[in-house]
Amino acid sequence: MEKISHPDIIVTSPDGEYLIIVEIKLNDVNIHLNNSKNIINQLKGSMVEFGCSIGLLVAGERVIVLQDSFDDSHGSSIRVVGEAKLPSYLLPPADEQWRGNPYLDYLEFESQVQRWLEKLKLQTNVDSLPDDLRNLFGGRIINLLRFGEIRAGGPRAWSKVVK
Repeated sequence: MEKISHPDIIVTSPDGEYLIIVEIKLNDVNIHLNNSKNIINQLKGSMVEFGCSIGLLVAGERVIVLQDSFDDSHGSSIRVVGEAKLPSYLLPPADEQWRGNPYLDYLEFESQVQRWLEKLKLQTNVDSLPDDLRNLFGGRIINLLRFGEIRAGGPRAWSKVVK
């Protein structure tokens, strides 16, 4: 298993159990290339470390969902279960693709993703999702978002410094 990364966003139950951990990347990743397997393996490592069954990798224009069936305690039962394109309102206009300070762009994107996840607690916002994303999130992820507390995995300025 790869090094553990600190989740960017976490969803926790009222008793502190990790329900979903979210890793954010400004740029899209190809999950079939070696560099992205590293990113996925880091997320898998975090899922094992935190005992979390759902991991989301938000990378560029896509969200990739990982799920652990807990058939094995060492993370080999964690699989990529699907991916979908993010809603266009989460992305900057094509002519403004993250042109400013990369660190500030990252923090803004992370905040946008967190606000979006918080809005998915409302059924009307779920209903307005594109079909592929609504199907990917299904009942389970939406229910965990509604049940849990969605918050930054650490102070926004700190979460990237330690990576």
